[in-house]
Parts: sequence; structure tokens; C-alpha cells
Amino acid sequence: MNIWELSEKADYIADKHQRLLAQWQNYCNTLIQGITLSKAKLHHAVGCNPDDSLRFFLFDHFVIHIALAEGFNSHTIEYYVEKRDGQDKVLIAKAILDDDGRVDASISNRNREQVLEHYLEKIRPVYECLYRAVHDDAPVSLVPLQSQARA
Repeated sequence: MNIWELSEKADYIADKHQRLLAQWQNYCNTLIQGITLSKAKLHHAVGCNPDDSLRFFLFDHFVIHIALAEGFNSHTIEYYVEKRDGQDKVLIAKAILDDDGRVDASISNRNREQVLEHYLEKIRPVYECLYRAVHDDAPVSLVPLQSQARA
């Protein structure tokens, strides 16, 4: 392989990587708009991150953390929940973001309503876990969410 062939491949890799990152940013912006413009009472507050992930504070006690999975060219979106102090971080769901901006092969990352509905479905187990604990006057345990994410 000569230098020009290598250069062409490097350009292709860089272009695809930049397109993926641009699609990720579109997804993040759409989700933030969906949450902040929603009239539903979700009890979310947007948090700022120095990296390329999203954080939402849930009931001012839990953090929903959303990021692309580790690794170059990862198309997997990971959804975590943890306590605000960073303890008990649990992977609750995953999704796939493709090069065309579709999430799980069906949702446009520019469609605010669909992105919000998809996100809420991903984190629904968190609300259910918190609801059961509050309803039953029991302590909150995030451990059951771990097994649900693997299923």
C-alpha cells in the first residue's frame, strides 16, 4: 500500500468518525430540547459535562448518564443511572446510533418527540424502581436494574 492509498483510507476513517460524532451531537441536542420543552413533569434537570456525554439529574438525587460506549467508532449509546454522589452506577439500557442519525434503526435523531419517547422507554425501569420503593415505603435499590439491562 502506498502513501496515497493510506491517505485515502485515513480520510475515509476521519470522515466517518466525524459524521458519527455529528450524529451523536444531534441526538444530544434533540434529547435536551425534548426534555426541556416537554410540558410533562419528568423531574429532570440538565447537567453540564466537560466530556461528550449527557447528564440529567432525576429528583435531584439520581443522575441519568448517557454516552457513546468506550472505543473508537462505537455506535452504542449507553444509559446509566447512579446516585448523585457517583455511587451505584448501573447500566440500564443500550441503543445503536447509525451513520444516518437513526437510533435503533427506526428513530431520527432530529425528531424531538420520538427521541424523547425512546429515551423515556429506556429509563422507564428507573421510574418503576423508584415508584415501587416510594409506594412501599422501602429503601431504593438500583441493583435490580442491572439484571434488566442484560435481558
